[in-house]
Amino acid sequence: MQIGISQEDFSWLTGNFGKQSGNSYMDMKEDVIHEIFPDKVVIGTRFLNCASYELSFAENQLHIKKNRLDNYKLQEKAKMIPDEMQEEDVEELVHLWENLLRELKMKEKLKSLSNARELMAQLYLDIFDEEEAEEQIDNLPEVVTPNVTVIWEELQVALQQTGNLADFEWKELSDEGTYALNELSPVVKAGVSLEAPTQEEYEEILAAEDFAKALLDHFNRQLEDYELKIVAIGPSLDEYQSFACFPMQDFRLANAVLKMEELCLICFF
Repeated sequence: MQIGISQEDFSWLTGNFGKQSGNSYMDMKEDVIHEIFPDKVVIGTRFLNCASYELSFAENQLHIKKNRLDNYKLQEKAKMIPDEMQEEDVEELVHLWENLLRELKMKEKLKSLSNARELMAQLYLDIFDEEEAEEQIDNLPEVVTPNVTVIWEELQVALQQTGNLADFEWKELSDEGTYALNELSPVVKAGVSLEAPTQEEYEEILAAEDFAKALLDHFNRQLEDYELKIVAIGPSLDEYQSFACFPMQDFRLANAVLKMEELCLICFF
């Protein structure tokens, strides 16, 4: 079974982050926890059967041990049992592995910088109007410590000063959150009045495979003609989330996503 996980990447990951007792890493996008050891990596999933994949290399060959609950409906009485890899397991494993590898390499790259100011300045040019961008770049300190917390605090201040930041729980996005989104400066300037989902629409959103994306899609469909996008931003996706409205024209949103990824921030839509 061809998986596409190289021994080089595996060795880099376990060599830099592995701990004898296990180094827990939270995938904020997927809301799953992985464990990194010096000689193996255990990839967690959000499957109902709590499937996990233990990866190791022996004689240059990748070995995968899958475990899952025998019957998740038994809840605490359920037991973990070994199982064979299925096609959906392979797809999930590759997806989660690539996420893990990319995020940790980005964090290592960020740590290697002496100053994150230039990256932040480039981001500001993508998410703000030219005049606002220049003003907010001038407000940046000469040295922005390449630390996610520091970077996020600087970005929060810039977004607040330009009236483009709203914070609330996801569950409020269909009511009180709609009012907050309508107060975001790009939405106000566009003269748009975003409408909350109807009861029927909300039930469809609840039934969607990805609730958060379906909810954002509801609002972003209303902004298509204005080349604007409501995005969830921050160091992670959480119950209490920050939201902003970014421009899409001239690939500005695509560029912003890449810059935020380099800064180890989430830009989800």
